[in-house]
Amino acid sequence: MTALYERVMKLKEKYMKYHILIWWLLLMSITAYAQTGNDSILLNERKIDRPLTLHKGQLQFNTAYEFSIISQEYDNNNKSINRADMGTASIMHKYSLELNYGLLDFLQITVDLNYTKRGERKETRQLYSPDYEINYFDDYKGFEDLFIGTVLKLPLKSKKFELALSPGIYVPLFSNRPEAPEHNISLIDGDLPIIRIVYYNNHKIATETAAIKIGASSIFRASKDFSVSAKLNYSWPVSESESIIWINQLNGSSFIYYDIPYRFLIDNTLDYEVTLAYQAISWFNISLSYFHKNKSSGWSEITGFRIGNPESELSLLSIGYEIKASRNLWISEFIDIPLGGRNHLGPFSIYLGISYNFFPLNKN
Repeated sequence: MTALYERVMKLKEKYMKYHILIWWLLLMSITAYAQTGNDSILLNERKIDRPLTLHKGQLQFNTAYEFSIISQEYDNNNKSINRADMGTASIMHKYSLELNYGLLDFLQITVDLNYTKRGERKETRQLYSPDYEINYFDDYKGFEDLFIGTVLKLPLKSKKFELALSPGIYVPLFSNRPEAPEHNISLIDGDLPIIRIVYYNNHKIATETAAIKIGASSIFRASKDFSVSAKLNYSWPVSESESIIWINQLNGSSFIYYDIPYRFLIDNTLDYEVTLAYQAISWFNISLSYFHKNKSSGWSEITGFRIGNPESELSLLSIGYEIKASRNLWISEFIDIPLGGRNHLGPFSIYLGISYNFFPLNKN
């Protein structure tokens, strides 16, 4: 195990300690509020009984934080590779904000925006004659494309089974053009002077591409406390897009940068998720999910020629729970474990979410 990997694991342990303390304090504070809340539809409705769309007039704010350690990746032959063996360490932080509103009991609108920051560091290389120390950093950060969509529940009379459609569009509000790199060269004095070269590259998260998504979701309540639900989504780009790539040239002890424009087409994405949920008690729900994502058909012209993106896949197992702390406040936590993939990173993720619900036009 490299020193770089050990550092990542220490960060993980530190995060988990703070995570447990914060959530324990939060639960203690909100439980008191839950005991004094007025009776309402939100108070009496268990998670397993919630419809696929919000109630008419219900406003929902969802915020979440996701922490990922990317310690493995999958090659073109579905083989898992330990990134620590390659001297690579990567951590991702993702912040999500979602707003949902029930226009009618069967129609909901959704606005979703995410901010992601991922840092990746490769193992320091040592070259001799002369002595060089070379460091590589890649910084990925920025807002993702804004998603605006609807959820339309079909008018089925059965309470055991529900089905909904969820079309939407990704709106390219944010630039995908990366900032210039921040490479530098310095001399480290000592008994054996070393020339240190740092390659620091900046990347964006947004695609700056309009895309359409169609989706469907369903739930089957097999018994009073047990349900099976499924989601299916397919998205594709509306048109080709443009961005830039930075190249550098070393001039003495400084770098000169040139930006080169290129065209690309983002991948078509198909994903689905199947979830088994059990309502242990009225305010506590546990779930087990299988998620699979496939990307294909994209291309880029970075090399001057149109080259197709390799088809990629990722499968995850998700284990989680939701606590209904009060009639308005719900807390959820999930752990995502990578099961397999192809041409894709395999993140181990911890997801923490808070959902606040109320009826803003309700005078009571």
